[in-house]
Amino acid sequence: MSATAQKCRRCDAVLFPARLLCPGCGGDDFGRAVLDKGTVEQSTTLSDGTVMATVLPDGGPRLIARIYDTAPGGRVALTHDPAAGPGHAYVPIPDPASPAAGIPQEER
Repeated sequence: MSATAQKCRRCDAVLFPARLLCPGCGGDDFGRAVLDKGTVEQSTTLSDGTVMATVLPDGGPRLIARIYDTAPGGRVALTHDPAAGPGHAYVPIPDPASPAAGIPQEER
């Protein structure tokens, strides 16, 4: 399962987190961008053992995600499934079917 972000239909900017207006062009018409894979740029381990990382998706903005076993420079599959496990980066975004995701009803 991939992660999902907003895509401005006016200027094609991919946005995360969801916005009411595009910061690039001021547009308010959004579609969905599917983010499949990304590269881990930096990571840090929290006191409880959780590893958080900055991930640069292919064709998308930088995200903060939970990772499991990937060092900086490594590739991960992006998902919004918290149980995906090793080789994945969990991006805590609303389910695409949720209005909070900022994705039009017809594209959910």
